Amino acid sequence: MFVLGTAGHVDHGKSTLIERITGIDPDRLAEEKARGLTIDLGFAWLTLPSGRDVGIVDVPGHERFVHNMLAGAASVDATIFVVAANEGWKPQSEEHLAILDLLGARGGVIALTKTDLVGGDERDAVAATVRSRVASTALDGAAIVPVSAVSGEGIDELLGAIDSMLDATDPAPDRERPRLFVDRSFSIKGAGTVVTGTLTGGRIRLEDEVEILPSGARGRVRSIQTHKQRRSEAEPGSRVALNIAGIDRHEITRGDAVVKPGQWRQTEVLDVSIRPVRGLDHPLTSRGAYKLHLGSAEVDARVRFLDSDSLDVGREALARLTLASPIVADAFDRFVVRDRGRGETVAGGTVLDPHPLRARLGGAERQRRVDQLRRRLSAGTDGIRDVTVEEREVVSGSDLGWLTGTTQTSGPLDGFAVSPAWFERTSRSLVGTLRGFHDTRPLERGMQREDARAAIGIDDQRLFAALVAATADHVAADGPLLRLASHRVTLSPEQLESRARVVGQLDAAGLAPPTLRDLGAAHGVALVTALVEAGDLVKFSSEFALTRERYEETLRSVGDSIRAEGALTTSRLREILGTSRKYAIPLLEHLDATGFTKRRGDVRELAD
Repeated sequence: MFVLGTAGHVDHGKSTLIERITGIDPDRLAEEKARGLTIDLGFAWLTLPSGRDVGIVDVPGHERFVHNMLAGAASVDATIFVVAANEGWKPQSEEHLAILDLLGARGGVIALTKTDLVGGDERDAVAATVRSRVASTALDGAAIVPVSAVSGEGIDELLGAIDSMLDATDPAPDRERPRLFVDRSFSIKGAGTVVTGTLTGGRIRLEDEVEILPSGARGRVRSIQTHKQRRSEAEPGSRVALNIAGIDRHEITRGDAVVKPGQWRQTEVLDVSIRPVRGLDHPLTSRGAYKLHLGSAEVDARVRFLDSDSLDVGREALARLTLASPIVADAFDRFVVRDRGRGETVAGGTVLDPHPLRARLGGAERQRRVDQLRRRLSAGTDGIRDVTVEEREVVSGSDLGWLTGTTQTSGPLDGFAVSPAWFERTSRSLVGTLRGFHDTRPLERGMQREDARAAIGIDDQRLFAALVAATADHVAADGPLLRLASHRVTLSPEQLESRARVVGQLDAAGLAPPTLRDLGAAHGVALVTALVEAGDLVKFSSEFALTRERYEETLRSVGDSIRAEGALTTSRLREILGTSRKYAIPLLEHLDATGFTKRRGDVRELAD
């Protein structure tokens, strides 16, 4: 489905033409009907000879209502540009053409209206003027069709030209990320809040939960209408009326966006490519008082040029726009800027980054940002994800959706999109940190996980876990410790001698070993810890350990005794082991905890 918009000078017959081809009077306000002047947006629809259904947004032509024209023109697929044959090219003809050009109109047909009021020569002369005026603009090459809404002359030809133009116009894409800029909001008794707008980006279905941005209010789609027909879903590129439950109409105003929760975020700063309208007689500077028009939103804006101090006609510049209130924008949205003081359209362009990082743009950082924006401009919509990830280096899957319109996080880290440079640098830093730890503490099995995370400067625990998993070829996770996969605790000749002394001392003590604290004091805590971690010593409590050989001998003794005598009391087991309660009790509790034995009342038996 397509949506057409009208454009042209005031009183050149836009609304009359629309009523002629659709049978619908787009002027809905009593004041409009009384004055014969379109003030706000009007809507109509028709079925073309091809069978194609199209909606029409009729916009005002008077200079005082250009802001309303902009609200309607922003989301249309193509334009019916109207020029009256009896008046020719006029100031609002020029301004509306400039606006369409800045918005990147994708197609158009020029209706030369009121031909019943002029002769053939005058009509041909006006057509030639129009053709020269639209040269090198978005309407260059558009068909010019003479029509009369009064006599019906040229109406069939106009409809045919619209069909042909739409044949060459790509339909609105479905990116599964719907956005409807609200151009009207009202309530219906018994139904509740209704909003209208042109849907782009994806489908909205009955019962969908929706969010109103920038307010954040949420509601549910109770009913959908397109061209006054009830629908189960609305497709991108269609004029839509949504009845939304759970939201008061006063919570929604023109310029708000109806979106799916989590897919969009509002913004108050835009980095853009901007150019002045043709024929502007003065340069644009950062000192001007401007108003930004994007979608149906209209907000005050300050302009700061990034690659120049001002902007002359015929040039483009990169700039940062700071907005007085938040809007919902996407990369490669088109916008228009009007001078508030002069009351004229002065510039427009393309949003390159709707969510720029708030870095101070001075010196080298400013040039770096200019380079980034130029890469965005070259990348286009297909490459915006990769450029965004390159700039930010790390983007979570949840953030990727509202930053780039896709949740694709394919790459080395699960749940995150990261730049190759970040991954290379950070994984190298992790490996280097662990290597340094092993070099300085060779007897320790590994580094505490949280210490490693802090050392390489990652705050997000999920991100760090994903990094560890992605570097599994080089980094091994061992409980709360991290180590290089190649790391093994090795003892120097001196430490091997110390190990022999530790083992000898414990073997000599039998089942009355010294405490681990005493062993550490005598032989070094690092060595004793390393022997425990290597399995040379087996801890049976927080205080005591046995050599591996003595521990396994003890297991055999307990097992053989229980199998020979049956379940045994603690006292009997203490006698068998030849030790005191000081050691027997923690040792037997350890055997219970490891599942070797199990306690039943006052006796112990072998576990199943």
